[in-house]
Amino acid sequence: MDLFTLSAINLVIGLFATVYFFIEFRRTSSQKYLLDLCFAGVCLVAHSAFSMLYQYHTLPGFISPFVINTVTVALHLMVLSALHRLLEQPLQRLYLLVVAITFYFLQLTPLIQQDQLSRLLLGFGIIILINVLCLRVLARANNDTFSSVVTYFKWVMYFNITQMTIRGVLFITGKYGFTTPAPNPIVYQLGWFSLTIYGALILTGGLMILARQRQLELEHRAERDSLTGLLDRSSMQKKLNAELNRCQRQGQPLTLMIFDIDFFKGVNDKYGHQVGDKVIQAVADVAQKNLRNYDLLFRIGGEEFLICLPDTNATQATHKAEKLRLRIEALDLLSEEKITVSIGFAIAEEKQELDALIKRADDALYHAKAEGRNKSVAWHDGMLTVAMQTPNGSITV
Repeated sequence: MDLFTLSAINLVIGLFATVYFFIEFRRTSSQKYLLDLCFAGVCLVAHSAFSMLYQYHTLPGFISPFVINTVTVALHLMVLSALHRLLEQPLQRLYLLVVAITFYFLQLTPLIQQDQLSRLLLGFGIIILINVLCLRVLARANNDTFSSVVTYFKWVMYFNITQMTIRGVLFITGKYGFTTPAPNPIVYQLGWFSLTIYGALILTGGLMILARQRQLELEHRAERDSLTGLLDRSSMQKKLNAELNRCQRQGQPLTLMIFDIDFFKGVNDKYGHQVGDKVIQAVADVAQKNLRNYDLLFRIGGEEFLICLPDTNATQATHKAEKLRLRIEALDLLSEEKITVSIGFAIAEEKQELDALIKRADDALYHAKAEGRNKSVAWHDGMLTVAMQTPNGSITV
């Protein structure tokens, strides 16, 4: 396949990547890695366009080969940046710009400008180093969400490092007469074909990431309550069992807390269902803001919620319950009355089954209602006890 045809294929791949990833970035602008992949496509387009022009026209010296080589390096830098963003690892992107600019001006130095082999080996060395840094990012990935994508990109980097190394060796041996003398058209075609493969692999990797994110979005929607965005009952059993088993293995306490809005039917009857929905959303928002990032919050009924608190003992759970109760009571949502909640919670015992733990938390909730509502009740050590707010603000059980 001639170099013009390979350049045309690269141009098509680059244009598709540029347009597609830019459209996806506009749809989900929080996914910054899509912008990096878009710029990688722009680099491939620039490389291909200049190379196609070079086949038939003499380009200025500062463009061919210096700009063409620089945009090739920039393509790999954009992939490095995309992997950092995807896997949430810090990177000062100003350094990438410095590398690209430095590489361009290094090519203009007399020694490298006049020696094609030095220029090629400089480019190969920088690209291999970038690929090694990509492998480092992938090796440090601790997110199982994109495990298949991480494995895929590792093989892409291995391929690129291997082909760059082989080409570098062939250029060196060719110059010194050990293989076919330079310039060797087969080696050049291998380079262009390798770039085509690399561009196609990166495009495929980007599509794999988007497909995985679509899957995650669907899974997220499937297990979320449409009104509050909280986890719903469908995923509760599996997630709670996993947390309970983990805490029991590690010897950590775990608290299950169930609460519901007091006299909620009266709110709907008096103010209407739209106001009732706003009350549910406000209560869910307060509860969510009072949780740690590893706590779990479920909406398990109309106005009923369940919280899973790993590594939380009875004293800590009591404070959390009272803090939640008081913050909800402080909400100013209704003109004539306060919104209050009743809370029941239970602390898991050794080798306790999940259903038994939920039953105890539920019993504690009913006890809170029987005690007059707007209270927190704990089931602990075989007893139901009411948490009380003392005048000085401390909490007793």
